[in-house]
Amino acid sequence: MKIEVSHRLNMDNTNTDWKPLLLERASIDTLRSDTYRRFILETAIVPGCRLLLARHRRHPAWPYVDTKFNPNTGEDLPPRAFGVVYTWFLGRGSEALDEHLRVLDGLDALAPDERIALRRLFAAWIANMTGTIITLADRYGDRIPFRVNRDLRAVLADGTPAEVDTTRTGAGDLFCAKGLMSSADPAVQRRGLELFHRCARLVDEQRVDMEQTTASPGGRSHGMFMLFQGAATCFARKAIDPAARHEAINTAARFLALALDVHYDPATAIFSEYVDAESGQRGTVLDPGHANELVGLGLCMLEAFEQAPPALQEKHGVLLGRARRELPRLLIKSMELGYNRRHPGLFKTVDNRTGVPIDTGMPWWNLPETMRAAVRAAAVAETEEIRQGCLEAFRLCHNAYFTQYLNRANMLFPYQTLDGATGHVVDTVPAVPEGDPLYHANTAFLDMLDVMAVFPND
Repeated sequence: MKIEVSHRLNMDNTNTDWKPLLLERASIDTLRSDTYRRFILETAIVPGCRLLLARHRRHPAWPYVDTKFNPNTGEDLPPRAFGVVYTWFLGRGSEALDEHLRVLDGLDALAPDERIALRRLFAAWIANMTGTIITLADRYGDRIPFRVNRDLRAVLADGTPAEVDTTRTGAGDLFCAKGLMSSADPAVQRRGLELFHRCARLVDEQRVDMEQTTASPGGRSHGMFMLFQGAATCFARKAIDPAARHEAINTAARFLALALDVHYDPATAIFSEYVDAESGQRGTVLDPGHANELVGLGLCMLEAFEQAPPALQEKHGVLLGRARRELPRLLIKSMELGYNRRHPGLFKTVDNRTGVPIDTGMPWWNLPETMRAAVRAAAVAETEEIRQGCLEAFRLCHNAYFTQYLNRANMLFPYQTLDGATGHVVDTVPAVPEGDPLYHANTAFLDMLDVMAVFPND
């Protein structure tokens, strides 16, 4: 689909007058206030939308959400970058843009013509991206390659053809399944459900690839268990077919139970990113962002049970109680071990026995994901001590993100990674060398605002 959008940009790339809102205490009254909501919308959501309008004007022929820039500088990647499509971003981008369309009319800081342009542009990008996902699914037997060229052929990082093992799965398959749910076409959604079920079957068979890295993971990761929580929430909110919603919730509940059984120690609240594939012994690596993302997405999925049939709720009743009890504890412990108080942020990985950093990089995405998790965990906390611990985690991540990570010279788009040893920006690529399509930070913030709107008073 060709995209034709005319618009007037209303933006200030320097943002010289912008100031962060610092939290001395994260009370519920503060978080529910119009002031806080307006801060999030005008600091993250509106600038993100305007950035994508600006990217489209720079490269109007690019058919997808344009993330072909260095997040730390805002500069375009080399021209050869436009010969590569990271399929993760087709799925993530579709989901994120659909979430932004949901709130577009409430973004008062946008001018009317900006809002019209965004609606037209985001809808066209979603149509293009979901169409491409289906083309790839048809071509590769429902196995979505991690990286393809402009002809939609799987390639390696150097551009040479890549083999696609259709007997395996990976995170990209699940991201693309979620992306297809952004379509209102029942046939497109059915393909999303097919991708979801195929992915679940192969996860059960332990046929999972770590697509975004060549590093040895050191065991079996909980990553796919975590991602199924977000997928089920997406299906529960968007699936036209009620049976598809319930199937997704049922599958995600099973994987949440596995994550808690295999990767979590309830005696200490310590989480292990990896377990030994043979012995099942928990390892010593903690990725605080991934652990906290499991908390946030898992609690999102539990919320979906409120609309599920009573029989499904009864089937997973023990899990629901267990998750509400343990996930807030998990969050507090991972913050205790992984938060860097010297240079505020969350380390990429730490030793879960000592808190000593393993990877001192501090990616941007784990802070918004932890903020989402902290709000949801506070909402279900069983004691006031745990509730306050969750709110303190929120405060720390809020202050770190909004004081350390936003680039005033790039429309407040976050720097991708800071060095935890120095606090300086570093060009370390977490997964792909592009900007995020408003997925990690903005969708977490939008969900966070939804929860705050119905949060009980202090």
